[in-house]
Amino acid sequence: MKNLWIQTEHAFATWIADFTAVTTQPSAILTFVQAVLASGARHRVFDVVEAPSLNYTRECDGTLSDILRRLLDHSRILDLFGFMGAAMLPGHPQSSTTEATLCYYDRDDRLVERIVPDLGAVLASLEPVPDSIPNGFMKHYPAVRITGKRYSGVCEGIPVDRSSHPHPVAVLVAIHSDIWFPWTFGSAHPQADHIRMFDNRELANCHTPRLNSFLREIGRAAREVGGTFGVWADGTSGPFTNWVDDQSVLLDWMPPDGVMPPEMLEVKWSSL
Repeated sequence: MKNLWIQTEHAFATWIADFTAVTTQPSAILTFVQAVLASGARHRVFDVVEAPSLNYTRECDGTLSDILRRLLDHSRILDLFGFMGAAMLPGHPQSSTTEATLCYYDRDDRLVERIVPDLGAVLASLEPVPDSIPNGFMKHYPAVRITGKRYSGVCEGIPVDRSSHPHPVAVLVAIHSDIWFPWTFGSAHPQADHIRMFDNRELANCHTPRLNSFLREIGRAAREVGGTFGVWADGTSGPFTNWVDDQSVLLDWMPPDGVMPPEMLEVKWSSL
């Protein structure tokens, strides 16, 4: 099997857009949200299909950006990706569904490109032998996970978070799979040693440039309204801090401790 990527509960990398400096400008912050939605759809990495908390479906309700603008203008609600649902488990009540177009290998190890709402479900469908991949490596999340809060009673000139101990007004953009990286540890592979890495460049070169274009655009959008954008260290794991920057997943690095030989792809898998 050539799919040696995984998807886990803990993010491989997270970027943060922080609007604490412009917390009194909800309309400007909403402009960022709208830019994210437009860029995500354009680059096919984050296209919202359904947001149950807003009773929104893409096929029936038109442009989500317009709905969010009306919500702010008429109900004084700034929804900073709170509408995605805390868990973002595709198909679960009150959880949103988003789509990304990704490359992976089918059961015959042929490269395919497909629209994916749930990356964990894709890997589960490709499991080479039943129960050969731990469930923790097939987390049911979208390919790009964006989370934030919903603020009520907002108005221009007043901080959107008026609690006694306000938190940063921020949006988190996370990837929970190493499918985006040119090299992976192949953590589910029977011979994985978590030192040498497997070559994932064919997949990464297929879809990661679009992710990077998206990250660059939304970083620029955050800065244009007075916010900041960059890697969030608390949500970026281990060595992957070296393989991302403030606007991209890096594609031009080599494994620091060696590469798994190609014949490892022929190893037979077995149940755990």
